[in-house]
Amino acid sequence: MITRIVCLLLSSAQFITALQQTNIKSVRPEKDKIPTLTACEVLSHPSEYDGKIVRIRDRVLGTHEGASFVGESCPGIYVTDGKVWPSAIAWTMPTDLTFILHKVDFQFDRQSAKALDKKYRTLRKRLPDRCLEYTYTGMFESWSKQTAKKIDPKGTQYEIPGFGHLSESPAQLVLKSADDITASVNCKR
Repeated sequence: MITRIVCLLLSSAQFITALQQTNIKSVRPEKDKIPTLTACEVLSHPSEYDGKIVRIRDRVLGTHEGASFVGESCPGIYVTDGKVWPSAIAWTMPTDLTFILHKVDFQFDRQSAKALDKKYRTLRKRLPDRCLEYTYTGMFESWSKQTAKKIDPKGTQYEIPGFGHLSESPAQLVLKSADDITASVNCKR
């Protein structure tokens, strides 16, 4: 019996040593595969991220009519057919199918929004809104003549002129989760 236990322990030790020598890395959760980008990074390569899940971390401007990430360091980076768009990525919910270009297979995590709101209320006591950066995960969509054409239920083709309030944004993030809110490093209070 003791011989069996010793053999089992030696085999286990050899197996562990072999694993360490082969440099097997642990499998990362799916969340780590999602890139975290700024509005400027996404808008500078829109076709690379169009229709894909991304995480965006940047300043946000918002009113009761909508919110968007703003790329303050890259004005005019997005140009289509001679039109220079604002460097903004509008927010939209996955239920707003009229203006969503790609298939959505997720819902917005409302619990994540509640947690973010709690953190916002704490940070807002000592920082103005302009000094806050939000991180949200969602599906990025960018506007182009080709991608903006849709067909309504009656079969009539129409074109989405842009995203967000007054269709002024060249891109949108179909929100999946509210991940974080932090103090902006470069903010002058």
